Order: sequence, then structure tokens, then C-alpha cells
Amino acid sequence: MNRAENSDSIPIDLILEILEIFSRLTSKSVGRFHCVSKLWRSMLSCPYFKELYLTRSSARPRLLFVVHSVGEEEEEELHFYSSSQPPIPYDKPSLVVAADYHTTFTSELCNYASGLICFRGKGCSEEEAMPMICNPMTGQYAELPKVIMYIPSKAVLGFDPIDKQFKILVEHFPYSSATNRHIILTLGVPKLGWRSDICCPKYYGYLSEGICISGVVYYLHCARYSKGVYEIVCFDVRYEEFKVIEAQCFNHETPTLINYKGKLGGITGNLNDSGAIELRMWVLHDVGKQEWSEYVYTLPENDDIKLHDFTVAGMTTRGEFVLSMIDTFKPFYVFYFNPEKNALRSVEIQGFRENVSSVKVLVDHVEDFNFFFKRESS
Repeated sequence: MNRAENSDSIPIDLILEILEIFSRLTSKSVGRFHCVSKLWRSMLSCPYFKELYLTRSSARPRLLFVVHSVGEEEEEELHFYSSSQPPIPYDKPSLVVAADYHTTFTSELCNYASGLICFRGKGCSEEEAMPMICNPMTGQYAELPKVIMYIPSKAVLGFDPIDKQFKILVEHFPYSSATNRHIILTLGVPKLGWRSDICCPKYYGYLSEGICISGVVYYLHCARYSKGVYEIVCFDVRYEEFKVIEAQCFNHETPTLINYKGKLGGITGNLNDSGAIELRMWVLHDVGKQEWSEYVYTLPENDDIKLHDFTVAGMTTRGEFVLSMIDTFKPFYVFYFNPEKNALRSVEIQGFRENVSSVKVLVDHVEDFNFFFKRESS
């Protein structure tokens, strides 16, 4: 082995200093340096650097924007942007932030977990799909084995924080029995392939996108359409086990599922009797006992926010609710609401491409290097 390719010839103190410098770079820059040589790839793939980068990235989470548009050839496109989260304290009631563009993929459906995006790629037929997994910040991606996905079929991405494994759960036959309804794929294993050896309780279908919290994927469905009774399907990513819990507290309102300080939360927005915008949230404190708590917050008046013009994107680790506009007409705003201080501020996001049809906002995006992919989008 050439001396330049031998990490044993470099003092350990110097290697640590080099990795310290790399940990301050963007993930896209690190991904490019990863391709320079075997030595650099070895250093940047080591567990020490991955943990160091994750620690630094966790201290500076970002907003991730999934911008949906139709391309010149009438194909659905997903464009990924990000921006830093405004600092605390709230010294200004409104800010203007430029979003950084990262990459584009031809697709229309996506699901998020722990820094990665899973979306449905095109297969050879209308029912056949080629799921893909990507790093939205670097543009690197990997194509997964093809699978049959009918129109109602859904796919959710889950992450097991203990074994550090990503898994993709797909409704293979959405109307079939519990024994063969789902298939699952584990990333990072020697033989990549779909398995059907999982069984779930019977339910009627998704009413919400899946959200992964502490190794459990949650999604909402309607138990009995005539009565409007909701239930939550829970899927343990590590043990590949399902559980269904009642959610009658939602009271016929379809909530947005969010991560509330490591617990599942469901939140809705309405006008109260005084005409003010009110956020009503339910938090699942104990899955086994199915214990829920209810919280109600009234938003301060703000000229930029109107009822039905926003949706709840989630909650930051700092305890702020993030709301975003539903319509994509310029200017586009996100709103930060601090319930403890009863403070609301608007942030105008600039830099999105033209002819945008929708914008999905993901809160507290953290860059991770659990996987390096071989390809990069154009």
C-alpha cells in the first residue's frame, strides 16, 4: 500500500484534527471529499467521525423544504431546499431568510426519517415501483429492488436508533388480509430484498403520512367511517411489531401528527369563540396504557397568518411550534410560535424556484452519515 493511502502513517492527533475540521463542513462537501481516495473514505466512514458530525449537526438543526412542481415534460419533480432555524431570543417579530437549494428528483411522493428521504421511483409498468432512498442535502441516492405498489399503496421510512438501521415498510396489497398485506426491506444488509414475514392488525388505510419517533412509526387511520373514530397504528421498527391504539380524543378532527419532545402528538388549528386562532394538541404519554393529555394554545395576532392559510409542520427541540403556509404564492412564510412566552414571529423564505405547486416543511432536519450512496442526482 502506498504511504499516502496508509492511515497508520498519519499521527492519530493529526487525524483527529482533520476530522474536527471536516465536521464543520456541509454534508455535500464531506460527500465529495469521501470520493477523493481510499484513505479519506476510510477516515470519513469511521464511527468516530459519524458520531462527531451527528453531534455537531444536532446542535444546528435546519428546516428542510420539499418543493413540489411540474417539470417541462409534465413530470412531477421534488426540489430540496433548507434554511437555518432563527435564533432565540425573539428580538425581531419578522425575519427574511434565503433558502439554500440542494438537489432535484423526478418523483411526487416522499417519506422522511432521520435525515433521509424515501420516495417512489418509476418502474416498468403503472403498478410497478422502484423505491429510492436519498440524502436530500448531498443528492446521493440508491435505487432499491422493484416492488408492486397499487394506487392506494403507501410506503413509510423508519429508523431504529439502537441498531442504527433504516427500514422501509410498504403496503404491498392494501386490501388483503393481515398476513400478506405488508412487505419490508432493511437497508445496509448484505442481501437487499423485500420480506413478507410480518403480520399486522386489520385497518382501513392511511389518513396521514407516517412519522418516526424514537424507533416507532405512527400513522393515523379511521376505525369506523360511519362514526369517525380514529386509531393510531404503531410499528416498532426494531422488532417489526404492530400495535393499534384508540385516539377518540381527536373528536372527528383529523390532526397533524408531530414529534412532541420525543412523544407522539396530534394537533389541529381552529378559530375559538373569540375569533382567534387556536392550536389544540393531544400528546400520547403512555402507549401501553393509551394515556393522552390535551393542551390548548391561542396564537397572538399576526397580520401574516390567516386561518386555513397554514398547516402545522411540527415542533422544534427548543419547544416551538412551526407552522407553514398552505398556498405557495409569494411571499412564502413559516411561523414560529413559542407557547411558553406566547410569542409568534414570521419568517419569509426566499429562493424557491418558479411554478411551485406545494411546499412541505420538515422540522429539525439533522444531517447524518449512516449511509454513503454511490450515485448523485443531476
